Amino acid sequence: MGFVNKAVRSFWGLLILFSLIVFGATGLTRLTYELIIVNSNIAQIEELSQRSLQRAELIVDSSIETLRALASKGLDECSVAAIFEYRRIGFLRGSFKDVQVLDQAGRQICAGDALSRTFGLSSFENNRAFASDKANVTLYDISGPKPGLLGVGLRLASGRTLLAILNLDVLMLDVFPSALKDHARADLLLGGDVEIATHVSDVESQSVLDEFMTIVSQSTHLPLVIKLDVHTTVLHNWNRQAEPYVVAAGVLLGLVLATLSISLLIRPKDPDEELRCAIEGGEFVPYMQPIFTIGERRVVGCEVLTRWIKPDGSIVPPNRFIPQAEARGLIVPMTRSIMRKAFEQLGPHLKADPLFKIAFNIMPADLVSDQFAGELCSIVREAGVARRQIVLELTERQDFADIDVAIGAIKELRGMGFMVSLDDTGTGHNGLSYVQQLGADIIKIDKHFIDRIGIDGTATTIVQILVRLAKELGMSTVAEGIETEQQMKALLDCQVDEGQGFLISPPVPAKEFLEFVGRPLNIQRLSDAA
Repeated sequence: MGFVNKAVRSFWGLLILFSLIVFGATGLTRLTYELIIVNSNIAQIEELSQRSLQRAELIVDSSIETLRALASKGLDECSVAAIFEYRRIGFLRGSFKDVQVLDQAGRQICAGDALSRTFGLSSFENNRAFASDKANVTLYDISGPKPGLLGVGLRLASGRTLLAILNLDVLMLDVFPSALKDHARADLLLGGDVEIATHVSDVESQSVLDEFMTIVSQSTHLPLVIKLDVHTTVLHNWNRQAEPYVVAAGVLLGLVLATLSISLLIRPKDPDEELRCAIEGGEFVPYMQPIFTIGERRVVGCEVLTRWIKPDGSIVPPNRFIPQAEARGLIVPMTRSIMRKAFEQLGPHLKADPLFKIAFNIMPADLVSDQFAGELCSIVREAGVARRQIVLELTERQDFADIDVAIGAIKELRGMGFMVSLDDTGTGHNGLSYVQQLGADIIKIDKHFIDRIGIDGTATTIVQILVRLAKELGMSTVAEGIETEQQMKALLDCQVDEGQGFLISPPVPAKEFLEFVGRPLNIQRLSDAA
């Protein structure tokens, strides 16, 4: 009965998850569609606003050119020929209502239309005049009782003003598509707040635009502004003909995602298979941590470390896959793959610098296997690098099953030209007895001692003992995990040869490592500072 209840709860849980994914995908699809439509509609309204502004600018700019042409022909006086020309322009050009000549005080001297005074177009308030960026050009609000009228004045050298009366018909602002006409308003403003012309539908004129979106376009050279107001609700509902199809697509997408998600949840993962596939898929990549001389801080090599970078870009730390790879017998193919990739990436640098060393972590059981030496020589030969540049670091995670076999294997590898390093010396099974028996080339002093060197007298003494032992056995020393300048100073005092640690650089990809090696460390040498 308990098993049945658990199965039922699991079924209902999966069903709820399935439903949430479907509804979530549908809602997200609809929301995305909503945002796209609204942004698209706003862009269209902005385009309509710009188009209206360009039409107004074109009319005004054309009138300015006409006034300049009249002035250049001497038709800026109240002569018979000038008045005739003013009337002709007003008759032939739809936007021109009249051309007038004003004195220095702004009073009308003459006009093309004899009825201009009757219509109240002979004088204007100075506080309703706006300068433009064009030389000697001023725009006037002269709409008065009749909307849509705009004055464009050209100041002449004589002090007089040649004035064009323009009719900016409100139909010029009739720019909205039919779906928005009854719920939108368009205004042409002078100076940003003086209303020149307005276009509003009969329906909208009876209501108040209380919930609307405003789009404003301002001229760069004239004091003209186009303002379009559109009801928010109408704007959001415009151009939504495809919504049923989008919702259907969202439901379908949700069903697909939910099905895939549930199938992934109910399918048990095989960690070993995942690890095997990752090796075959090349997801394990080499990271390099610089090895440098303690005194000069000159990079002389690197230790190659393994990072698991999954297809989604996430990085799995080594402590989560190395023990598993070792336990499942996958550490050997992983190590070979890392070696080949490291040589491929660092090969040119190794060939250019014959003294540069590259170190790999090797399991003791792998090192003493029958095939290790042959496979290693084959990989190195394919890479075209020198054997003396290869350092084999024996990790302390495993002990040697047979110390005599290990001694023989190390002797053989050193005879082939490879170098052998004892990792984490001073801890685990890599004690002083191993240092003496195995006959390696390098001993790496464990980070445990480096962390306390200069603080704990015992740790400093152990480091000094390891350094003396290494010198007596013809070996060199490398300190691991250096993080502070105090540690560097203490290691220099102890005469440690080389080091690595976050003080100089963490493990980095090959490209970044090569850039690092190619530039100075810009850190003062301890020997110089002492």
